[in-house]
Amino acid sequence: MKKSILILTAILSQFHCAQVSFDGKKFLKDGQSYKSKNYRQVFTDPTALDLVKKGRTNKTVGDVFSGIGGFGMGLSLALIVSTPKERTYNLGYGYGSITQKTDNSARWTVFGISTGIALISIPFYVSAKKHFDKAIKTENGEPTTFKPYFKLGSEGDRLAVSYNF
Repeated sequence: MKKSILILTAILSQFHCAQVSFDGKKFLKDGQSYKSKNYRQVFTDPTALDLVKKGRTNKTVGDVFSGIGGFGMGLSLALIVSTPKERTYNLGYGYGSITQKTDNSARWTVFGISTGIALISIPFYVSAKKHFDKAIKTENGEPTTFKPYFKLGSEGDRLAVSYNF
């Protein structure tokens, strides 16, 4: 009897103190999976809700930049690969032909700019991940205090001090 009461108490305490976790694109709470668009059903703490909203905003901005950059890289690389290095044009009867070399410098420029645009999305994704993690810690009641520290390092005959936060 005591064991069953102990087990029942443990199960009820788990329902009372539900833990929230993030698994890729879904939130997990009480063993049930929620899509990230249903975050209002998962989070009850107003601070955690604000953090999830900020994280979703940063993720959306990152998605836009990575989509534009990926499209530009794919299109320009496809044009570079599919265009022949030389084209020969027949001018007609008795006039001969002309051979023209293809200049891909503009396409490589578009590829480089698109790569830069795609790389801009990385800080937005990192910020979104930090906001999601902080929201989950806030919802679960874990401390999210600021704990900066100094780190002492050396390389050869040099000494370095870094401030990490």
